Amino acid sequence: MPRAHNPALPRLNEDWLRTMSVEEQQKVKRAKELARGPLGEKLGKFPLLFAQSVLFGQCPSRTRPVEVRSGTITFVDLGAGPFGITCQHVIACYRKMRESMEEVVFQIGGVEIDPLSQLVDENPKIDLATIGLTTELARAIGSDGEIGSCVFRPRTWPPPVLKVGDYVAFGGFPASLKRVISFDELVFGSLSNGASQISSVSDFQFVSKFDREYWVVAFGGERHLTSKAFGGMSGGPAFIHRELYWDLVGIVSEYSEAYDVVRFASTRALRADGTIEPPPG
Repeated sequence: MPRAHNPALPRLNEDWLRTMSVEEQQKVKRAKELARGPLGEKLGKFPLLFAQSVLFGQCPSRTRPVEVRSGTITFVDLGAGPFGITCQHVIACYRKMRESMEEVVFQIGGVEIDPLSQLVDENPKIDLATIGLTTELARAIGSDGEIGSCVFRPRTWPPPVLKVGDYVAFGGFPASLKRVISFDELVFGSLSNGASQISSVSDFQFVSKFDREYWVVAFGGERHLTSKAFGGMSGGPAFIHRELYWDLVGIVSEYSEAYDVVRFASTRALRADGTIEPPPG
């Protein structure tokens, strides 16, 4: 089960602050204090309430090396019952492993399932896949702690169209924070970002470009994210705060090391029953 937290929030450039008036500097200083305090912690932790780690690969063995991959799943109920959302490339990787290896398992948190028999829909172009969950299974998968303890129920669906300049909070379970306890026990650390600015938007995805120099840590460890930190976060939720409520606007899809950006699959293609509206063409 996840034990570690290592979120990051945007930090403001100290040189830029010097060009501001005293009043503006005070406002920025206060904003940074809020980001480092309870507000920043709440923003960073919120996505993780609805996310759980995904583990898939060969059964553990003392006698032979095994291949294990990881990802993230998001729990939602859009009005027609609970289901899980992850990336289609996660399901495709599991499917390929099952075709070429023996004793391949798929586990959400501490619960083993067959994602293919419970697959509701998948779309490789958008990079979304949905897995049907009964209320009982969702409860069994859910954590007793904060992380992965809730099913997200939106105020309305689908969410409004995003704009460049909006800020999203997202989270997941990067492989770089995974710890091997024994041959058959792994611990997945969680990571979240409470305010990542959207730099571009298209019909079925949006992108957030990082400026790591300006990040501040709101809670958890002091490590900054590295280029390898995002493997395993595929399937994690991205929310936008609307003052009185949150909208689930995306799912972590891909990290580009060349451009230092995270791409998100838009959730607007999801229907209430978990089916996915295919893109035109």
